[in-house]
Amino acid sequence: MIDGIPSVLDPSEALQQIPSNSIENIEIITNPSAKYNPDGTAGIINIITKKDRLKGLAGTADVNAGTFGRFGVGLLATYTKKKWSVFFGGDYNQGERPGFSSSERVTTKNDTTYFTRCEGDRYRNRDFWAIRGGFNYLFSENELFYVEFKYGYRSGESYANQNYEEWIEPGSSSISRYLSQETSFRGGNFYSINATFKHDFQTPGHNLSAGISYRSRDGEDTSTNQLLDSAGNISNGQINVEDGPGRVLQLNLDYVLPIGEANKFEAGYQSRMGRSTDLTELYIYNEATGEFDKQPEFSNETDYLRDIHSLYAIYGGEKGKLGYQVGIRGEYTYRVIESAKIVEKSYIDRLDYFPSVHFSYKLPAEQQIMASYSRRIERPRSWYLEPFITWEDAFNVRQGNPDLKPEYIDAMEAAYLIGFGEHSLSFEGYYRITNNKVERIQSVYAENVMLSRPENVGQDFALGGEMALGLSLFKWWKMDISGNFYQYRLEGEYEEIIFERESFNWNSRFSNTFRFGEGTRIQLNSRYNSATVTAQGTRGDYWTADIAVSQEFFKKRMSAILQVRDMFGKVVRDQESMGSDFMSRSEYYNKAPQVRLTVNYRFNNYKKKRNGGGGDDDEF
Repeated sequence: MIDGIPSVLDPSEALQQIPSNSIENIEIITNPSAKYNPDGTAGIINIITKKDRLKGLAGTADVNAGTFGRFGVGLLATYTKKKWSVFFGGDYNQGERPGFSSSERVTTKNDTTYFTRCEGDRYRNRDFWAIRGGFNYLFSENELFYVEFKYGYRSGESYANQNYEEWIEPGSSSISRYLSQETSFRGGNFYSINATFKHDFQTPGHNLSAGISYRSRDGEDTSTNQLLDSAGNISNGQINVEDGPGRVLQLNLDYVLPIGEANKFEAGYQSRMGRSTDLTELYIYNEATGEFDKQPEFSNETDYLRDIHSLYAIYGGEKGKLGYQVGIRGEYTYRVIESAKIVEKSYIDRLDYFPSVHFSYKLPAEQQIMASYSRRIERPRSWYLEPFITWEDAFNVRQGNPDLKPEYIDAMEAAYLIGFGEHSLSFEGYYRITNNKVERIQSVYAENVMLSRPENVGQDFALGGEMALGLSLFKWWKMDISGNFYQYRLEGEYEEIIFERESFNWNSRFSNTFRFGEGTRIQLNSRYNSATVTAQGTRGDYWTADIAVSQEFFKKRMSAILQVRDMFGKVVRDQESMGSDFMSRSEYYNKAPQVRLTVNYRFNNYKKKRNGGGGDDDEF
């Protein structure tokens, strides 16, 4: 957010766009209050700019290139006059992420056991371009109008050649071998437009703002899978097609009323209205004709309607060294999923509430303690709700679950912060409960075919703590160390089987920043994530290390950054699942290291207002 207004810009672009000398403050909200959307668990960054805006032309341009065909260019410029400013930008990025995957599984059906192994290369290509722009106008010192838009196109393609081995017991001892060729494409146009009007009353901090936002995207998804025998002939094949637009209209109204010198009351309304349609088709290879025939029973049209209307109220302030804020948010959700192949519609007509409580207390010597509670929600995405079967390849199908309930998260945090000179130390304890925990559950669908379907499996619990230590050891060396340690427990019931799984999880980050000479920096980062349990098995651990070297030129107007990610190729994603009639293991990793060079140029022709008489304030 910039001055409390959501931005269509990506965070990195927004930070590059704003000159550092025009920033008044930066707010970081880790456990947002009832004022904000309760969706997900991510935090918020709000950049507050100085009221005395600088005038003139400023912007940034960059070009980047790297291994695996990565290339990109970008431009973003702002022109500011006395009462108005405009910005315009565009960017283009492309790249490939080659990887390798392997898997094995054992399934049982009708007293027959099927064994399958596969391994091979996978490639993912990304192509993206977008243009964006906007302007704001000060009607007076107390009234601001702001509008921005974004339009672009994104596409992703993936390719895989997987060598399969298959045999059964009891049965023939011979092993059947196949080459699976998989290709997929996903892309489409998208655009968004936001407009905000803000009015400040005479009392500082007393304001009213209204906003409207419209977002739309086109979706095109096609995947093809072919099994080739040892002679190169197609023995099996599927083509899946999914297509459909989606659009969301959002309205906001927010009011802030200061009470006395240290307290304030906030209230507001929000409405989010979403509509989308998914058209799906399945084509199966016909060996007799050599063509792919459409399968009417697996072709479908599904319409989604979801409206969310919200009201919130917050009261907060300070009393001595104690700071406090309490809030409540109510949300009414109305959702309908209608499919041509299903007689009954899937409805949600639900009222939710999301309270939040925040306390802070200032101690001597730059110390502070804080405590907070918030209730949040993780809503299932549309493809998690598709009620029909979709064939991914000859051995795997997936199905959505229209009866899937959202996850509700109760998050409690308590933190202690201390600053000592240029160093800082923080401890945070937390306890999080997730109700209606959603996991993708695997089961045997047919002979040697697995079904993946999202299910509400129960609850999970995380009790732990996080520590962060920032040390400025020398003027040229800064060290940051953080660690997160928690006991994780997952319990629930699936297919009348009660389960409880537990693991001790932890992750850590270690960063060193070195400054040499004029504008030279070297940063070394490492990160580790431990293994964890799932409803049906485990996910493995991984470790990675990155390095970046940056150099500034021309009085900090130009910078060059060389990044090397996953230097040692240690990021391997592996998972194991098992049930009463199956066992599966899988592993995937991207080829590494990944190298990228970015060159950025910042132009800033701002001129400050002259103190002497004469001249044009808007001169640049």
